[in-house]
Amino acid sequence: MEQATATFTECPNCDSKLKTSGLIGTNKLISRRFVPIIKEFSGSSHDYYCEKCAQRLYEVAKGKFFTERNSLDKLIESIVDSVPVISLQSPHRWEYDVLDMVTGQSTTGTGVLSELKSSFTDFFGMQSGAYSSKISNGENLCLAQLRLKCIQLGGNAVIGADIDYAEVGGDKGMLMVCMTGTAVKIHNTEVLGKKRVDSLAKLSEAVERREYLRSIDVTSNAFVTVEANG
Repeated sequence: MEQATATFTECPNCDSKLKTSGLIGTNKLISRRFVPIIKEFSGSSHDYYCEKCAQRLYEVAKGKFFTERNSLDKLIESIVDSVPVISLQSPHRWEYDVLDMVTGQSTTGTGVLSELKSSFTDFFGMQSGAYSSKISNGENLCLAQLRLKCIQLGGNAVIGADIDYAEVGGDKGMLMVCMTGTAVKIHNTEVLGKKRVDSLAKLSEAVERREYLRSIDVTSNAFVTVEANG
């Protein structure tokens, strides 16, 4: 455990002398808000860093942070549909524990209802492609929300799924897509097949890591700043 900030005369990380005043510049300890990302991605275990050493560490750590976060987002997006979402209340042969209700909502564009009225059918009576696309996108977003919430609860499937549509926004003609379901933890995962089970394990790890990265405060600052009382 490193000593209290007030007793430092040198930087615990690089041993540079700390200076709070002087004609040729200062070297203070940086704000603690930058420490978690530096520790996570630089390999350093110190709790305090000075202006002299922190900037380079912060720039490298921030780059690694965004690289990993973007990679995780792409991975999660590519395998999130491995979580089964079904309307059945009690699927055959599934042995599971009920976890909690999960929900998803999506507001689909503007003017979608007026589109429905004006172009629901073309000359041959076919459904409007643009309208179908908007509805489908809203449904897919809701499904993704249900699946991610299920994984966050420690589950691996959603049962009893239901979908509803409602007009919102008055005369703006916006359509809200809502989904609900029950997150469950299946014990006899062989009913899902090995490929899906492997994807679920990978998805669970990725979501857990993504949630951890979300807890790290990454500021928009290009440069590290010092403690307010430093």
